[in-house]
Amino acid sequence: MNVSIIIPVYNEKQTLAVVIADTVRAFAACDFEIIVVDDGSTDGTQEILDDILQKSQSAYSLRVISHVQNLGKGAAIQSGLAIATRDFAAIQDADMEYQPEHLAGLWRHIALPTDVVYGVRSGKDGYIWNRIGNRVLSTICNILFHAHLSDIYTCYKIVPRELMLALALTSRGFEIEAEITAKILKRKIPITEIPIEYSPRKFSEGKKIRAADGVRGIWKLIRIFLA
Repeated sequence: MNVSIIIPVYNEKQTLAVVIADTVRAFAACDFEIIVVDDGSTDGTQEILDDILQKSQSAYSLRVISHVQNLGKGAAIQSGLAIATRDFAAIQDADMEYQPEHLAGLWRHIALPTDVVYGVRSGKDGYIWNRIGNRVLSTICNILFHAHLSDIYTCYKIVPRELMLALALTSRGFEIEAEITAKILKRKIPITEIPIEYSPRKFSEGKKIRAADGVRGIWKLIRIFLA
């Protein structure tokens, strides 16, 4: 089995090179490709990517997609999925809140071609309203889809690529997290949760998710349930 690691990027020039290097190191023993989607960055991210592309060459498989304007995390993930070639798709944020070594640890738990694995945060770190919002979203999801998940908005999701494509994702923003989970659960596919470490950023450091994104996530869950 092999994996396509999709890295959505929006104005992350300070951390992008480190995240890519750490991902390559963490997956060195695996068959993998990295797909970076620059979602309309304006901070010089593209120049960083150009430099990384020149240096990577044949050392590992790295492809870059660039959006002319910022379309949102969901749109970036969909662009990455459209060109992914491996058996599984995994998502890695570029802001260093999640460490690639933990994503590689989740990858080692994949045992079957149909496995879906989520990396679960402890719920004790970060802004309290973000933690409460995630708990509310996860609870609503569990009620609607008869599940027992604790962290549906985790970045770390490893899903068979064919399944991800079959979900026909449409979300452009952070509600993509709710959409992926709800559509998997609606298909009665189990999701395995495994604890991971998490180092949340502050809004002053560039954290982007806001309360409005949570509202859109709730509405997405309800729409998928009613569909």
